[in-house]
Amino acid sequence: MRRKGRGLRNNVLIDLTSLLDVIFILLLILLCGQAAVSDDLNEARSQAEYAKTEAEYAKAQAEEERQLYEEQQEAFANVWAVSIIVPYDENEITRRQIRFLKQGEEIQSIDLIGNDTAGAVNEFKESLVKYIEQNQGKPVILSVNENDDYILYRDEVMVDRIFDELVQAYANVYIVRGSADEETR
Repeated sequence: MRRKGRGLRNNVLIDLTSLLDVIFILLLILLCGQAAVSDDLNEARSQAEYAKTEAEYAKAQAEEERQLYEEQQEAFANVWAVSIIVPYDENEITRRQIRFLKQGEEIQSIDLIGNDTAGAVNEFKESLVKYIEQNQGKPVILSVNENDDYILYRDEVMVDRIFDELVQAYANVYIVRGSADEETR
């Protein structure tokens, strides 16, 4: 007897075309997905490099600003200042005081009484000259508020005249003139 199953085997055909189509489609999807992931990875790398460059730039800027700040601190450590006010009391207009604060010292006061104030003005000027000569190698800044409501015009003119004389006599003297109104704005 012959077997019938043996003849059936030879006639069986398997069609793999549709299976190959599915495999190629899946392969194409995987390649496109891989390309998208690769693009995202490259973009992330470029953003990281940009951020690193920005961080290095910010670090360099901060270092420059720190050095500038240290230089300014050193410069201000070598600057000496004198702040001067000449207030008066409306009830006693003939009695005024020159008050001045020299850097590193206590507040000093010199009374201006009446119209004959030449002695007090000379004492004030000599005190400034002594201070300037003690700090000869350093800049000395003299400051007074102009147009202050509590300084008489004649006292303001007197202080300005002394300042101008000191600027002419000493190369290290500088004047800062400000207004009390400007400070409140």
